[in-house]
Amino acid sequence: MILSSSFSNRVFQNIPMLRKIQNVYYNLLIHSLRKHCRVFVMRIDIHLPQEIAQRVITDFNRRFIEKEKIAGYDPLYIMVRELSSEKNIHYHMVLFLDGNKTNNPYQHFQNARIVLGNICGSYGCINECNDGHRNGIMLERNMTPYNDLCEVLFQISYVAKKDQKQDVTGKTFFYSKVQIIPLGEEDITMHFQSLFPHLTFGTGTQWYSSPVYKAFLIC
Repeated sequence: MILSSSFSNRVFQNIPMLRKIQNVYYNLLIHSLRKHCRVFVMRIDIHLPQEIAQRVITDFNRRFIEKEKIAGYDPLYIMVRELSSEKNIHYHMVLFLDGNKTNNPYQHFQNARIVLGNICGSYGCINECNDGHRNGIMLERNMTPYNDLCEVLFQISYVAKKDQKQDVTGKTFFYSKVQIIPLGEEDITMHFQSLFPHLTFGTGTQWYSSPVYKAFLIC
């Protein structure tokens, strides 16, 4: 079975991906699913005035993740920096959270707003990334529906798109301090097969393909 055509009209469907970033988020997702039987995956976008963006984002990232840890959500994250065609720097963050402790993105957006407000007052914008699709999907070992897994992989792949990263100077992306190992196509298939034994992954599934969600599954 191939993912239904309802996903085919997404804007970045055929944009090339950066495999290095893809490898990181596969590592983080697998690590989180090994640790927790339920993982809540969501995305936060951060837009800041250009004169303060570089100065505050590291502080925001440190304080926000610490706040999530103190609350018991056991977060893993990846954040990428991009430069839009209007030359505005912005950030995309994906969170992998303990799904036994949370199943709603609201509190995490609130935490992000509180932290950003404490750092730079009224400046900044936290975008909830829910225009036309769900933001915040629960993955559960042994039970996750096929479409939910595909949608998560599709949504988090947005951080790996090559577009808008070419002109960014300095470090392009940041992520949780866990061991990141090179994962080949067969490695990812093996991990996902053990995490989601109720799904059968087709031979030769291309996890680094573009569009990323195009995984061949037999349900």
